[in-house]
Amino acid sequence: MKKKKIFFWILLFIFLTTYQFSQDKLSNYSLFQIEEIEVKGIKNADTFEIEEKLKIFKGKNLLSINTKELIKPIFFTDFIKDIKINKIYPDKIKITIQEYKPIGVFFQNENKNILIENGKLIKNYNSKFNSLPLVYGEKANENFPLFYKIITNSNFDLKKVDHFRYFQSGRWDIQLKDGKLIKLPSGMDKSEDSIKKFLSLKEKENFKRFKVFDFRTKNQLIMK
Repeated sequence: MKKKKIFFWILLFIFLTTYQFSQDKLSNYSLFQIEEIEVKGIKNADTFEIEEKLKIFKGKNLLSINTKELIKPIFFTDFIKDIKINKIYPDKIKITIQEYKPIGVFFQNENKNILIENGKLIKNYNSKFNSLPLVYGEKANENFPLFYKIITNSNFDLKKVDHFRYFQSGRWDIQLKDGKLIKLPSGMDKSEDSIKKFLSLKEKENFKRFKVFDFRTKNQLIMK
């Protein structure tokens, strides 16, 4: 059986390399018509929207179709960061999608939008994203991705955060669910140092009773 299969592919190779086909003839060639399009990697993007856009490729010839053609209709779908296409002969296409990570919910003018790691906003908010922290402040969405990296690199437990608030002076407040408020200074380097200091102090018995940790003044920590 294996020998027959190898022989078939050898004959097919000779056939395809011996005869020249126009694009139109290839499109109508039934041997490699696309019957299945498998999409993997979707967590937050609209699966139905993507599958509907890809339906136009069913029945087309796998040999003649360009991967750019497959990417074009779905590339600007919400959350999509990168698309990888694999042709699996004789009749299947496998599409692997890499998504941007949702990192917060940007709240402005009574509207909630999903904030993803590149700073863009996605309007289709639903309860699925309730676990993400709220982000407030003018232009907070533009500045939060870098701040988010600092927070995560500091091993700050995001599950304990109620919301982040951005100020035009270029600084952030972190409001925790237990009522504690961390007031950070302007500048990412200073913010990172202040977060590390807070994490080193918060579990010490002498500091548990304080609700406000104000790092805005240089070389000082004011607690209330």
